[in-house]
Amino acid sequence: MAAIAGPDVRTTPDHFASRAPAFGWLLLAAGLFLVSALLQIVASLERWVSFAGARTDGTIEDHLFDYYYPADPWENLGTTAQVFGVGLLLLALGILALARGAGPHGDRATRMLASITAASFALTGAHALVSGVIGMPTPLQYLPVQLLLSAVGFVGLIVLGVRFVRKSWPASVACVMLLGSTLPGLMLVNFTIAPEIVGYQSHDMTPFTETIVASSTAAAAVMLLVAAVVSHRIRRAPHTADATRAV
Repeated sequence: MAAIAGPDVRTTPDHFASRAPAFGWLLLAAGLFLVSALLQIVASLERWVSFAGARTDGTIEDHLFDYYYPADPWENLGTTAQVFGVGLLLLALGILALARGAGPHGDRATRMLASITAASFALTGAHALVSGVIGMPTPLQYLPVQLLLSAVGFVGLIVLGVRFVRKSWPASVACVMLLGSTLPGLMLVNFTIAPEIVGYQSHDMTPFTETIVASSTAAAAVMLLVAAVVSHRIRRAPHTADATRAV
């Protein structure tokens, strides 16, 4: 009697995803983080270079023009919020790719955590993007929502970094670098790192704070390139050993 045909797991999307090399996912995540960093830099330079020249009295530093998380009263400078919002959306996609490449194989808990973490960045990015498009903050502007999304992203990256450390220490370091893109990271840069670079502490937002934050995302991309190289070498090692034994 012929065996009852069942689903061919070799053709399922999950099977193809599981067979995709880890270094491929890591390279994808690195690319997404790099583009995200570039968009964040573009947004920051639009504020601190393009518009700063017209506001020599220092008003450009007012929280009125902060685009990381628009909240009333708020004024969008050009396309700062839209560009930054797209950057955070790409960062969220990068976190999902990172979990595929650096997470333990078949670890649903890690992927779920990565999805939740990525969702916090995606909502923050969508809030900035839509706020910039409509010219006013969306209903997500309220402080409890902002604090919740910030906490989820911050804690999620820390836990992901811990879970990645055994399989890929560079990916774990990348998670630490991404903490700079969270609200606590932004505040840390604003009050400590940026003043050391520009020479003073602003009454509101220290100039080029967002540029420095963007560099942390770029640093995460570099670490993932290292992770991809390490992963590729580890993947090739068994094949090289098999070829040697076959000679």
